[in-house]
Amino acid sequence: MQHALQLSRLSFTYRSWKEEVCDSLFSDLSLDLQEGSKTLLLAPFNKGKTTLAKIICKVCPKYFPGSLEGSITMFGMDLSTLEPWDLLGLCSFVSQNPQEQFIAASVEEELAFPLESMGIEREEMVRRITGALNLWGLQDLRTSSLQELSGGERKRVLLAVQEVLQARLWILDEAFDDLDQQWRDRLRETIQTSDKTILVLASRYLEEFSGLFDQVVLLDQKTIHTPAFDELLPRFSRLCGDDQPNPLEAQVLEIAEKHKLCCTNLQAERKRQSTLLGRSFSLNVPDFHLESGELVTLVGPNGSGKSSFSRLLCGLDEPKGGAVTIDGQPFSAKELSRKAGYLFQNPDLQIFLPTVEEELSWSLKRRKDLEYEQVKSRVAECADLFGLTLSDTPSTMSYPLRKALQAAVYFLLDRPFYILDELDSSLTYHSALSIIARLRQRGAGLLIITHDRHFAGRIAQRGYSIVDGRMESL
Repeated sequence: MQHALQLSRLSFTYRSWKEEVCDSLFSDLSLDLQEGSKTLLLAPFNKGKTTLAKIICKVCPKYFPGSLEGSITMFGMDLSTLEPWDLLGLCSFVSQNPQEQFIAASVEEELAFPLESMGIEREEMVRRITGALNLWGLQDLRTSSLQELSGGERKRVLLAVQEVLQARLWILDEAFDDLDQQWRDRLRETIQTSDKTILVLASRYLEEFSGLFDQVVLLDQKTIHTPAFDELLPRFSRLCGDDQPNPLEAQVLEIAEKHKLCCTNLQAERKRQSTLLGRSFSLNVPDFHLESGELVTLVGPNGSGKSSFSRLLCGLDEPKGGAVTIDGQPFSAKELSRKAGYLFQNPDLQIFLPTVEEELSWSLKRRKDLEYEQVKSRVAECADLFGLTLSDTPSTMSYPLRKALQAAVYFLLDRPFYILDELDSSLTYHSALSIIARLRQRGAGLLIITHDRHFAGRIAQRGYSIVDGRMESL
């Protein structure tokens, strides 16, 4: 059997824009994938799995400067002699953050762009695009702007791009995250029946992984390890902290004042302006409530209205009917924004400033009751609590660390209610649970949107689901 991918004695160190000496991310890392094999690479977040994927795809260190040593061959070709665009027919990459890969104005154009770059004939392009749209349930969204899609729909677009490319090697970075159960099952089936060489990168071991892979490897201490499977999972659990007690179970809350947020007969309507084939979307919420200190989950298919509901709760959108009340009093959209903090599914939409310190300080500096030293002290304590470095630049941090920064910003805002939209995506279970515990510590009520049933089972006291445009209690 031919070698599809061989990494030999790889080491990599990022180049610091501050001209500081960085620690190496990999050292003497080797990995061998046979053609047609299916491999799962497990690693806690921030340990380099995404960087490794970018190295294989040749975008790092070309566009993410650093020092790379060792050798990489793909289907017998030395990668050092190739450019990223030479790999279009050989290797495809699905990022954990779909937003960073989109370049076109619509779903259909996103699928067509790489095929045009490869010089594929028009008839073949149409055949491939139609097949991929059908496979990933995107037929009605073909004209849609990628900015009007839900997180799960965006991930499916990347999977459809992979489908049209028909590359020999697939690299899937947290590809199951953001997908509801229907599409997780579809992705599992696609991997299972494919004759491609597939490398899946993950920071959690999901139940969908069971029996799916030929080999499971572990990225630890800067290199690849291949212990026996019954040893690997406990070791991975220890690395992630998932063997530690759930921080929510024995948590003692500091509730100074109790509050209750309620929705009664709430109605919303939304139309994606770019979706020519789609109908207006409507959401009906007969009854919803969230109290101080509560952990409530919200589940539903991709595009069912979970994020739309979140936007109503925090005042970003106005409902068509019904009301949102807190402690029995109706609140305007502007007032709701000061009561309910909404952590977007994509943290990059809420992070703007050059350093972690500036991002954390921004809201505190606008408070008239805090002196400079008080702001500085609170920011330092918060950064330590969330595992952040004040001098770091958010745009160069890993995607999971940007999520931690997003949560830290809201921790300092100290809202009585928080909405966490797919917080667990790309995070280990323990890190996600720890963030939830910190936001809840002072008595906040939390609404947590997730597609991971195992994760929901570890946090939920109550739950809601959205089916066919209607929210119901579980």
